[in-house]
Amino acid sequence: MSTDSGVGQGVAISPQAAAGSGPGATANLSVPSSPLLNFDANTLQQHYRAGEHEMMAAQFLAVLTHLRDVTYYHTDEVNYAALNNFVKHFLYYMTQEDFILPEKYAVAFIDLNSVIGNIVAISAFRTTDPFIEVLLKQQRNYTKLLALYSGRNRVKIDRRLLFATSPQLATQWYFCFLEMYRTGPSDPETLEHLREHITFEDDRLIGINSFTHHAYFGATYIDNEKDYLVKQRINRLFQATPLCSRPIKNTPKPKKIGVLSSMWFRRQSVYRSQHPFLQELAKNHELVLVHLGRPRDDLDTEIFSEVRYYNASQKADDISAVDPNDFAMAYFPDIGMSIESIILANMRIAPIQVSNYGHPVSTFGAKIDYWIGGRDTEAADRAREHYSERLVLIPGCAQAPVPLEYRLEYPRLDDKPVIINCTWSGQKINSDHLQRLKTISERVKTPVKFHFFPGGAVLGNGYIPLKRAIEKILGTEQTVVMPNFEFQQYMQALERAHFAIDAHPFGGYNTAVDLLTLRLPVVTMAGNRFYNLSTAYLLNKVGLDELITRNEEDFLNVCCRMIDEADFRDRMRRRMKIADLESTVLSLENVPAFARAIDHLLENHESLTKEGSREPIVVE
Repeated sequence: MSTDSGVGQGVAISPQAAAGSGPGATANLSVPSSPLLNFDANTLQQHYRAGEHEMMAAQFLAVLTHLRDVTYYHTDEVNYAALNNFVKHFLYYMTQEDFILPEKYAVAFIDLNSVIGNIVAISAFRTTDPFIEVLLKQQRNYTKLLALYSGRNRVKIDRRLLFATSPQLATQWYFCFLEMYRTGPSDPETLEHLREHITFEDDRLIGINSFTHHAYFGATYIDNEKDYLVKQRINRLFQATPLCSRPIKNTPKPKKIGVLSSMWFRRQSVYRSQHPFLQELAKNHELVLVHLGRPRDDLDTEIFSEVRYYNASQKADDISAVDPNDFAMAYFPDIGMSIESIILANMRIAPIQVSNYGHPVSTFGAKIDYWIGGRDTEAADRAREHYSERLVLIPGCAQAPVPLEYRLEYPRLDDKPVIINCTWSGQKINSDHLQRLKTISERVKTPVKFHFFPGGAVLGNGYIPLKRAIEKILGTEQTVVMPNFEFQQYMQALERAHFAIDAHPFGGYNTAVDLLTLRLPVVTMAGNRFYNLSTAYLLNKVGLDELITRNEEDFLNVCCRMIDEADFRDRMRRRMKIADLESTVLSLENVPAFARAIDHLLENHESLTKEGSREPIVVE
């Protein structure tokens, strides 16, 4: 294996997609003219004969960028023929030994690793495996391999050889490979490949790039028991950079708190579970929003005295938003959901640094001092195992719901089939849980139909491979995989079901709130962490304890009972319909406890640090 390239310019990711015309519909993005339909194989061949490799690469990138930005929910005959035509020529020329991928385009092709994996999976070729095997016998094959070798491959390459050739490009590829976390876990072989990938260790893994946060964020969905290995490794990489080693000038002003978030806009899940907390905090504290990532025009800035911006994709070392600062505390609601959040979480911005369940997984080694968790959704005796931060426990689940503005339509449902909502974002749809659904469908006598809502995870053309993976396990007759709906369509589609099944092992607090607000019962399999205990907490609040299970067999039994026993199902639905949501699911009674926890940390951080203890702190 030999290298033929250095580092070129990456391609920014700004995916867009169209939704269907109604619940259950798919969008056909056929257009009269597009880079895919306009792809000209004759022109490509002329460039090849003339040795114009840059022109060839540019022609490929035009189509690949289109397929990154436009997600196809359905491919008609014309589009499917065009896709096959492009993939056929792309893979053919990528395996021609005399076609040298130009150095200036190397990173751009590597960045498109998951998109290439997805579109080949959609095509008649299904996989790049045969082409990988051809490339492995060639010279000057390196960047081509990094572009074509993804989680969807079954053939395996020794990753140590990839790092031996170019640690810098291999590091870029390592993180791009993990973008497949969005939809890959639905396929058992892809999930196995991704799990193998995150456990790979190599001291030559160097630096960070714009895809690093996919690994940081996505590792939990790939393997929630081994995600700490990835996060620890990435934290060390960040902390070794000159940027994160830079001292920040901080002159703390009492009760002034910097809120560092990329997700502070309405209907976003982080905002929805955190806004009441910060609104309460703003009554007696000065809050400054540091918006992370590209500027947005829909930020909710009402409770902040000031808004600052840090966009690493524009200029990573311009951290003037936090240097200098006068924050007494830096509060991070969503570490891992942007590259900027990981950079800043691995710096000492303020004397006290705190996180919470915006994305409900410990940083496992960033410079965060405390994690505010719920007394009813944490296994306190496992705090050291689950958190590198010191756990601070407040009453309830340490989340505060923002109700969605939606008027229920109360659609009439037929008795058969029983429609079951699986409001699992794409990364939460894993083959292990799909197999449980298959077992359920085989046990029951009543026809069922599972409705999946993968959301924006399918962008970058992950929708069709995801749909095929689900249907391969559950069959086509009893599954509907929804496109990335707009809000109104999403809520309408959710209403058209008899009940819901929670994702596992990574459940969803906000999706559970949505479902229960729509008066739909949810069956859950509880675990020992917030992300698989929050739904059980909410069910307990509304008196639906019968739907909380603690092991797989009980989970299967309760799901089957909800399907086959109409009286039981109707009783759960009636109980949900009369539940007082304001005092249960939508209760804000524990919001003041969050503010008390923040004040406790502001007032006692010095003495808590001297204790040197990792025991959870309990705040009433």
